[in-house]
Amino acid sequence: MDNKAKIYTLYFVFEDTVTSIGNIVNNREDSREKLDGDRLFHKFLMKGKKQYSDLHYDIVCEIGSANYKAEQEFARIGTRIKSFLGDLRDGNNVDLVFALWIALELALSFYFSICENQPNLVYDLEDKLRLGHQKYLSSQSNSEGWQNTDLIITSKVGNF
Repeated sequence: MDNKAKIYTLYFVFEDTVTSIGNIVNNREDSREKLDGDRLFHKFLMKGKKQYSDLHYDIVCEIGSANYKAEQEFARIGTRIKSFLGDLRDGNNVDLVFALWIALELALSFYFSICENQPNLVYDLEDKLRLGHQKYLSSQSNSEGWQNTDLIITSKVGNF
């Protein structure tokens, strides 16, 4: 799968996770205020982009232990992306793939912290990514529907 396919797949999984978080929180009896899904999506995405930016900065600056830790974290994230989605095949959009992956991990972490039944995170992530990729592939089968979907995605994550 190329990097664009990874972005779409991650987007669908991320969007579904944020929707699930909103449903859990908003359907609780003791919930005082309702979560806005778009705000939550944006919040996790901005945190993912910031963490990626900070990581990239520490790698480029080559500052002692910060550089070493950043390289280790970058390698950890890259290995997880590779094991779940395959190699980052070209240099295009690597930053967005990493930022979306980090945002997804943050959202999943929050989701599992509020989820009453605790499924196995690794298998659940595999299933979510497989379903997200299937959703991406099926979305493309309808060209008019795909144009609308693509516009929504690029409005949320930016052009790529």
